[in-house]
Parts: sequence; structure tokens; C-alpha cells
Amino acid sequence: MWAVIVDDARARQTPVWTRGLFALLLVALFHTTGGGQLPGAPVLQNAWAAPGGVAAVDYGGDSDGSVYAGAAAWAPASARFQLSGGVGLRSRTNANTKVVYGVRAAMPLGTVIYGVGLGVFAGIGGGGAQTKTLIDSTTSRLEIPVGIALGWRRALAGGRGISIYASPSYTYFAASSDNGGLVRAGIGLDLGVTNSIGITGGIEFGQTREFGLGGPTGAVYGAGISYAFGRR
Repeated sequence: MWAVIVDDARARQTPVWTRGLFALLLVALFHTTGGGQLPGAPVLQNAWAAPGGVAAVDYGGDSDGSVYAGAAAWAPASARFQLSGGVGLRSRTNANTKVVYGVRAAMPLGTVIYGVGLGVFAGIGGGGAQTKTLIDSTTSRLEIPVGIALGWRRALAGGRGISIYASPSYTYFAASSDNGGLVRAGIGLDLGVTNSIGITGGIEFGQTREFGLGGPTGAVYGAGISYAFGRR
């Protein structure tokens, strides 16, 4: 079911629904609800990549604030790896708004069984510390996630597709007051609305850090909409 479109001749031989599935897989950059790894957004990563580029608008957050971002991803014709990144504005309750950024590299390892794929990823994200105005607390200045991605995908009618995936990871947090790492997991859903437009939603949960040390104190959620460039 998985093939890489490397030229027009091969594209003509590839089923329309498969090309649509390629487009939705690129949606994972925000993954990409997060555009790489934006502080304040969940770590979501699908198990596949697709050749070409995609742009997205994303939203993420938790009970203490939110982040709005723009993101982009690119994979070569071989689709052996994918690079994604993003930049946005993060706001928190009783704190100043700061610019945050993130980048990530992912590598698909192949299909384990029919419809199920496996991949690995690593990223880095950061931004200026956000100091609370009412209490002594700051966010982490740097986040470095490393993990695996396990995903399932299925074609839908009309050249569309759907994919569900999990991305357990270990993330190191560097904060102004304390450093440390957490084991967490993200669960995401990518849906191809058309051959070029897709939507992503997901949530991240797991170990937490004490309030004020920087890092998540509970579940983090996110959603985004993306557009894949070029013929699919």
C-alpha cells in the first residue's frame, strides 16, 4: 500500500486514494501539531513520511495556557526522512506572551504488518522564559524529545485517508530553576479532507513536573490544519 511517487509516470500508475493518503501523512508535522517541538504543544509524530512539502496552522495548549503557530515540513522523493519546524506565540495565565520555536527530524523504518508502520524521531524546541506575574514560576527554556512512532493508516473514498498513531517519547526539559526528563506519550489522528488538505488532532499525557519547574503539569492537547503542495 505504501509507495513513493518519484516522477509523473509513476504517479499515473499510483491509485488516487494512495496519493491522497500521502498528503494526509504530511499533516503529522504538527505534529505536527507543534511544528517540530513547540513548547506548550503535544509531541505528536506519525510513523510515515511522504515526498514534498506542507504548511500548517496549529493550536495547542493545556490548562495553563495556549500556543498558536505556523509550521512546515519537507521530505525528499525517497521519503526516507522528514524535517519539520514551526514558530508561534505562547501565552500563559498571568504571564507575558513569548515567541517559541521547534524543529524535528523523523525517519520511517517501514511497515511492520499491513497498514501498520514504525518510525523514530528527535527534536528540539525552546523560547524565552515566561515568568508569572503573581507567583514565582517560569516555563522551560528548552525541550528535547526523542521517541518512536507507531501508526495505522487506511484509505477512504474520494482520494482521502485516515491515520491513527501513538508516539511515546522521553523529553528532557531545561528550565531556569531545575532540569529533568519525563516519559510521556502522544496519541494523534490525521484525516485527509481532500488530496491536499488535512486536519490533525491529538493529546499528550504521562509523567509531569511540579508547577514552577518548567514542563507539563498535566495533559497537553493540539489541533491543526495543513495544505500539501504539489500533485498527490
